[in-house]
Amino acid sequence: MMRNRAGCRILSLLLLLALLPLPAAAGSGRWWTFTEKTVPEELRYAVCDYSGEITVTFLGDCTLGGEEKSRRSRIGFVRRIEDNGMEFPMRYMKALTEGDDISVANLEGVLTDRSLQKVQKEYNFSGPTAYTEILTSGSIECVTLANNHSHDYGEGGYADTKKALEGAGIAWFSTDAMAVWQSDEGLLIGFLGVSFSLSGDRAKTYNRKMKILKELGCAAVITVMHAGTEYVYTPDNYQDQIVSRAVKAGTSLIIGHHPHVVQGYKVVKGVPVVYSLGNCSFGATTHAKDSDALVVQAGLRFEEAELTEIALHFYPISITSDGHYNNYSPMFLTGKDAERVLKKMRESTGADPGIFTEEEGAVVTVPVKKDD
Repeated sequence: MMRNRAGCRILSLLLLLALLPLPAAAGSGRWWTFTEKTVPEELRYAVCDYSGEITVTFLGDCTLGGEEKSRRSRIGFVRRIEDNGMEFPMRYMKALTEGDDISVANLEGVLTDRSLQKVQKEYNFSGPTAYTEILTSGSIECVTLANNHSHDYGEGGYADTKKALEGAGIAWFSTDAMAVWQSDEGLLIGFLGVSFSLSGDRAKTYNRKMKILKELGCAAVITVMHAGTEYVYTPDNYQDQIVSRAVKAGTSLIIGHHPHVVQGYKVVKGVPVVYSLGNCSFGATTHAKDSDALVVQAGLRFEEAELTEIALHFYPISITSDGHYNNYSPMFLTGKDAERVLKKMRESTGADPGIFTEEEGAVVTVPVKKDD
């Protein structure tokens, strides 16, 4: 996609800030991950008049490892990586992620090298910290940890995961922290994570974070929600609740996952919402119930740092490039296979994702509703 970039100005204070330690960064631009109490002071001094397009690619559930009892099996995730290398899982996804500005995946599981006590639950997913290379080799700059498996090995596992990501230069956000990406020209885009509900204190926390990101001057705020009913193709009440409250708070775009299947999209009060991408490189199972999924690339168009339009490009994928079992290396679908996925989207929400081409995917363009 062509980008028409106009210059952005950063105040001379950044000359001083260059002497300070830089936050973790990967790809173009810079990333910050922070809480309500640790807002980076330097972000308050960015000034921007950028015009052009920023592309953000979203990948669904990525479990880099799996359950202890099965991940080293003959067709398990660990053996697949040992046989094929770290680049294997994202080898096809790089057709999109290498050419965008930002790539965001849902990291659903723990990365740790310690023997930690599992939390008592049905499924616990983990892999070694070296698996951050799967993300970096796949040109994935950021992950969300706002999901139901980031704490599968307690706070210790969560801390190990964050440390591993930061050590590899991969940004992250979750329910307890937000992230901001700053383009080379100074444009700010904020990211918020929501897991399962936006009620009570969760809603209050979300609203406070949104206010912070708006006050920092984020030209767009993207909400990534992990919610819905597993293996159900239509959105449920919890997803609708999150969407309603996030839209009211001022989010620019909502991207969802958790159901492990594709759900459709809607435009809610001018805000595009993709309810579920399904899985991506999903080490949690050797044989998926449904291998159809989506990768979405959003083209965010700005005029003098004001978001004016969002173009959603829907790319149907299979979570496996092997016809017999899940090999954890998703591939793009074409022809009748792609149309099957798009049909699921239509039946899910009633909204048409558009005409599909291999180069552009199925495209829907949404003008951004201006505030009265």
